Amino acid sequence: MRSKFLLLLIAAGIIVCSCAKKSTPASVPQGTWNYDLKVNSVKAGKAVFSNSIIDGNYVVRTELYLNIGPIENKAINIVTETMDFKPVKLEEHHTITDRSTGSVQEIKRSAIFDGANVTFQSGDKKSKFKIEENFILDGNYFISQLIKNQFKPGTIVEGRVYEPTVEIDAPILAIAEVKGYSAVNVGKKSMKLLHLSVRIENLKSIDRYLNEQGVTEKEVMKMLNNEFVMERVE
Repeated sequence: MRSKFLLLLIAAGIIVCSCAKKSTPASVPQGTWNYDLKVNSVKAGKAVFSNSIIDGNYVVRTELYLNIGPIENKAINIVTETMDFKPVKLEEHHTITDRSTGSVQEIKRSAIFDGANVTFQSGDKKSKFKIEENFILDGNYFISQLIKNQFKPGTIVEGRVYEPTVEIDAPILAIAEVKGYSAVNVGKKSMKLLHLSVRIENLKSIDRYLNEQGVTEKEVMKMLNNEFVMERVE
């Protein structure tokens, strides 16, 4: 009877441990996700993020809809990269509307990549140049490398990211570090999420919180003395 009781305790312990253990993402997530957006704790808009495979390439699309006072800003960013994370194309389209005056400003930029060769276009102006060092786009490279390392706390991944809003002809350094699982409030829910810390040069810092499928549930970005918070909504 005693041995049977001990076996039951051991079995119960195994079940509890199995339930308590959090798994880590096993593959790059695909789908579309929606977020509420706050700026300095004030609700200011929404965001839509999608990740898909089209014609054998990853296509990562981000849409931001931001309202601050009379200014309405719509930003669409599309990253196209190969399945092994080589840059193919970057597209940016910003529409800024001043509702107090009715004025509308549009900014369109694109970069097409052929290895190290870049064809960059902003409005009607086009330029061509070569980037000598290895670089990536802000797509799926970082999460793929963290998956390889099973998101072990303390894991650091570095990459030089092409970001024309900062430098047109040179990539900038980005560093991602796994902090482990943390209890985080997302809206009215408390969730245990995988915490990533991302630093991009001296420009901005990002705390990103992922679920077990690798989908971002919450992101906190600090830049230019402002705090931007995205929280996933159904």
